[in-house]
Amino acid sequence: MDDEVPPFPAVLEPGPRFAVLNGLRTYAGEFAELNRLTARRMSMHTTDLNALVEVLHAERMGEPLSPARLAEHVRLTSGATNALINRLEKAGHVTRSREHTDRRQVTLRATTSARSQADAVNARPAQVLEDAFGRLDARAISTMAEAMEVLTTALRQINAELAGELPTGAIPPDRRERSFDQPDIPSDQPTEGLP
Repeated sequence: MDDEVPPFPAVLEPGPRFAVLNGLRTYAGEFAELNRLTARRMSMHTTDLNALVEVLHAERMGEPLSPARLAEHVRLTSGATNALINRLEKAGHVTRSREHTDRRQVTLRATTSARSQADAVNARPAQVLEDAFGRLDARAISTMAEAMEVLTTALRQINAELAGELPTGAIPPDRRERSFDQPDIPSDQPTEGLP
């Protein structure tokens, strides 16, 4: 009979590894819902909120984004990113400035009102997460951070293979977390046609 169900891959067999992956999947779902609800409270589309979060985070890290870098972070084409920035600018959430010696280079900055609104909306989630981390010891947090780095690198490899950017089984270049430090795509490569 051909109805026999094939066995799960070892990583999906019930046990600690599956529990971690299932927990991450559940966390990702809850995080997506938090973003959706936050966007609704700020009267924004989720895509626009995600872009604003990238702008805010980059500013806080001391590395403000250009439109091209924002496109890399949110994985949109340059045209779609330009439309997104126009919406954010029209809504009073971001401004474009020319702060560099090369006056052609544009820097995106969150407005004071956008920062205040985001801080107000995020105050409660930040407190709940701070309390949750307070229930973990430093070693557990460090282990979690290391595990997240390993698992994120694995997913990045899978995504690069599926996108045809990396041959199956090839080792991806060592990259830091895209949404926090570096873009996934070198800045000298066009972003046109990316999903």
